[in-house]
Amino acid sequence: MKHLEKLSLELLEKSEGWKYFLRFPSALSANLNFSLSTDIVRRFPRAVLGLNFAKAKSGDVFGARSDYDSWRSELTELAKCDALLSADLTLVDIHLSIYEDRTFNRESLERLINARRQLLEEDHIGHALVFNYKCNIAMQMGDFELAQKNAEKAIQLYQQGDAVFGALHMHTYLGQIRLMRGDLQGAGKVLQTMEAQLGELPGQAPWLIAVARILRAEVAYESNDLGQAALLCAAAFNMVEQGDAWFDILTAAFRVHARLAYAELGLPGALESLSHADQVALDRGMPRLFRLMQIERLRALTLSGETKTAARLLSEIGLSTDRSQLEQSDDLAFRQGATFVAVARLMVRTRRARDALDFIATAEDLAIRRGQLLALAKLRVIAAAAFWNLRSRVEATSSLLSAIRLLGDQPFLRFILDEGPEMRFIVQAALDGTHVSVPPTPAQRRRLSELMHYWATSGRTSVRRDRADSADLHKRYLELLDLGHSNKDIAQIMGVSDNTVKYHLKQIFRKLDANSRSRAVRNARDRGVLDR
Repeated sequence: MKHLEKLSLELLEKSEGWKYFLRFPSALSANLNFSLSTDIVRRFPRAVLGLNFAKAKSGDVFGARSDYDSWRSELTELAKCDALLSADLTLVDIHLSIYEDRTFNRESLERLINARRQLLEEDHIGHALVFNYKCNIAMQMGDFELAQKNAEKAIQLYQQGDAVFGALHMHTYLGQIRLMRGDLQGAGKVLQTMEAQLGELPGQAPWLIAVARILRAEVAYESNDLGQAALLCAAAFNMVEQGDAWFDILTAAFRVHARLAYAELGLPGALESLSHADQVALDRGMPRLFRLMQIERLRALTLSGETKTAARLLSEIGLSTDRSQLEQSDDLAFRQGATFVAVARLMVRTRRARDALDFIATAEDLAIRRGQLLALAKLRVIAAAAFWNLRSRVEATSSLLSAIRLLGDQPFLRFILDEGPEMRFIVQAALDGTHVSVPPTPAQRRRLSELMHYWATSGRTSVRRDRADSADLHKRYLELLDLGHSNKDIAQIMGVSDNTVKYHLKQIFRKLDANSRSRAVRNARDRGVLDR
C-alpha cells in the first residue's frame, strides 16, 4: 500500500500510532515536530506515542525520550482504563531504551510478557514488536540461537499484519545472527534480498538500506573481500551513524570500519577510527558501545604486538582472564564472542599458552550453548596458536582443521588471516601433512591453499589494491559520461542498479570537485584521468 496521506495526529491515532511507521517507512521523513498540549495528548495518545517511536527511529533519541517523559504521567493516567494503550506505553518505552543502549534484565522481559497479554490476539504487529524486542534482548545476552527463533517469529507476524517494512527491518537482525552463527552465505543472501526489497518500497528507507550495506560490508570482510567491504562501508557509514542505528548496528559499523582501517593503515588507522567511535558512544551515552570499542582496541593492540599496552587496557576496563569470571559474570561485554577471542589471543601472545587453553575450553562451551559458531571457530584458531607455542604440533593442526571444518563450505578467510603470518606455519604443516593425525579433506586442502596463496602474494587483494581497481572503475564511468550516456544506460552497460550508478557518480563528482556531468568530464581531462 502506498503512503499518500499527509501525516497528521488524526491519521496517526486512527492508524494505531507507531504501527503506522512500520507499514509506511516514507512517513519517517515527514515533519515529526507537532505542537503538543495536555488536551492534544488526551485526544491523540497513540499518535503521541507514535511520534516518540518515529523520532527515535529517525535518530532523535534524546528528543523522543524528552517528549515521552514530558507526557508520561498523562499517558499513564489514560492507560489505567485502556489496556491497549497501556501495552503501547510499555512497548514504546522499551523501544526508546533500545536506542538509548540500556541494559535489559528479567524485569524487562516480565514487562514485555505483560504487555503481550494486553494485546488483542489479532494484533499481529503488536505481537511482532514483542518478539522483535525479545530478539534484541537475546542478542544483548549473546544467545544467538534464541535470537534467531525470535527474529523469525517477528518476521512472520509482521508479514501477517501487512507491515512489510517491519519484516524487512528484522532482516538486519537475521543477517547479523546468521553471520555470528557461521552462515556467511546465508547472511549475505538475507541482506541483499532485504536491500533489493527496500528499494522497491514507496518512499524507500535510505537509512535502512545503509544499515543493510554496513552489515554486507562485515560479510565481505569476513570473506576477505576487503575492496567490496570498503566500498560498502564508505557508501553507508555516515548515514548509519546519523540515522536509524541502534546498539547492534552501531557496533557492527564501528567494528568493520576499524578493522578495515587496521587492514589498510595498521594500528594508527584502527586507533583513529576507534577514537571516533568512543566519542560517539560518550556523546550518546552508550556505555556498552564504548566498552565493546575498547575490546576492538584490545584486538588492534594485540595484533600489532603492543601486548603490554593491551594488558593494561584489559585491566582498566575491568576484565580478567579468570575462568570463573567468564562463567559467572553478568557483564554483557563478556557475553560477546569477540571478547572471548580478544582475551584468548592476548593470553597466547603474552606467553600464557596453557592458561589460554583453559580459558578457551570454558569460552568454547559458552559459545556452543549460545550458538556463537563464528566465535567458536576463531577460538579454535587461537587454540591452534597456543598448541603450536607449546610445541604440540599435531594438536595445533587438529585445532586449525577443526575450525575450518566447523564452518563447512562457507567462504570465511579473515578469521585465520587476522591472526597474522604466525598462522602460516600451522597452515603449511596441515597442508603438508607433516603434523596431522587425520589428513585434511579435499575441501580443507582448498581452503588451506587459498590461505597460502594469499600470504605468497603478500595479500595483494588488500584495500589499497582494491582502491586502485576502484579508480579504474571510476574511469570507466567517466568514459561513459563522456559518451553522453544516461544513468539508465550506464546501469545497463555496467550490469548494476541505478542506485549503484548514482553512488559512484557522487563519489566521482566529489573527487573531481564537480557539480555536473560535463564539469566532471572536463576536470577529469584537466587532471589526466581521461585522455583529451
